[in-house]
Amino acid sequence: MKKTILGLFLFCSNYLTAQTIPNYDLIKLQKNTDFKKAEPFVILSANFLLTTPFKTDSKDRYNSLRFIGQWMNGTTDYSFIMQDMIEKIGKGDNDHLGIYVAALSKYTIENKPVVKNTNQLKVDAMTTLLNYCQDKNNNLRLTKQLKKFVEAKEKGQLEQALQ
Repeated sequence: MKKTILGLFLFCSNYLTAQTIPNYDLIKLQKNTDFKKAEPFVILSANFLLTTPFKTDSKDRYNSLRFIGQWMNGTTDYSFIMQDMIEKIGKGDNDHLGIYVAALSKYTIENKPVVKNTNQLKVDAMTTLLNYCQDKNNNLRLTKQLKKFVEAKEKGQLEQALQ
């Protein structure tokens, strides 16, 4: 019965874009199995972040990012190395980095066969970040650094620009 409910939840979460977030207090991230079970909630949280306009003081946004960060730091199924992307996006630019992290975690879970191709992960997560910022309704402007990546993306050279 539990597997049926979980399967139904996973199916629905793939096709629905949630405007609400889960109750993170109820999601435990202590054992390795907890992190695997939390993957649907990571996707749900990432979808929330990627489909709602940016607000600096949003508690839901903060809690979603904190949850994704805890999951990324604790999961043993995936490895996230982001130092070079922090430099490319801009040190201290937590607003844009948060969208990148949401896109990266979502893409990683949804595309398990591609996970070993770190270049493809970076390109897809960056593309999502750039698309989010280019939508004026999302209230998050492109920085000078990110505008250069938009130009590279439009020329089909984003992967090279991220190297």
